[in-house]
Amino acid sequence: MTDMKTLYRYLSLTLFLILCLPCIGAQAGKLYKWVDENGQVRYGDRIPARYAREGNQTLNKEGIVVDRKAPAKTPEQIAEEARIEKAKAEAERVRREKAYQDRILLDTFTNEDEMIMTRDGKIQAIEAVIRITNGRTQKLKQRLAGLTQRAANLERAGKPVPEAITNEIGESRHQIAQNNRYIANRKAEQQKIREKFEADIKRFRELKTAEAAAATEK
Repeated sequence: MTDMKTLYRYLSLTLFLILCLPCIGAQAGKLYKWVDENGQVRYGDRIPARYAREGNQTLNKEGIVVDRKAPAKTPEQIAEEARIEKAKAEAERVRREKAYQDRILLDTFTNEDEMIMTRDGKIQAIEAVIRITNGRTQKLKQRLAGLTQRAANLERAGKPVPEAITNEIGESRHQIAQNNRYIANRKAEQQKIREKFEADIKRFRELKTAEAAAATEK
């Protein structure tokens, strides 16, 4: 039954083309093919306006498809394509950035010992700054202790504490807190340096191994 329906449709289309193509070809030389809202294939020398955004095909006067137009994309499809393109662009940016960093790594260091020396040098330089700051903090603490003792002695004697001493105590405490935050930040910086060089050394090994393998294959 299905074969008969298919044959019927084929014969109908063939008859339609035989009857209509000469007339249409004389007028425009083209025939359009589209599918209506009921799923039925339609032909004509122009596409009805309500199907203009749907997919269609253009046939020449011999009935051969010479052009295909896909259905207009929905806003969702357009948004999805934009998302995919953005993701591809980001992936390419990351790839190029990684390749650039690899090149810098290989151009900067010739072996792991150089990397370790550079890492230790950076950490030691920060450590020197931490020691200096700690020294200043100790002096501030000694000064604060003296000011606090003076204020306590005055209070025990029933005398008012001068505003200058109160201000100095507040300023000393503020400076000590600021120094402590600075030292904490520098120690965090040291840790980042350790982590970065650990990752760089690992990557350096991978790149050198790849280079050696490539050289062996030549």
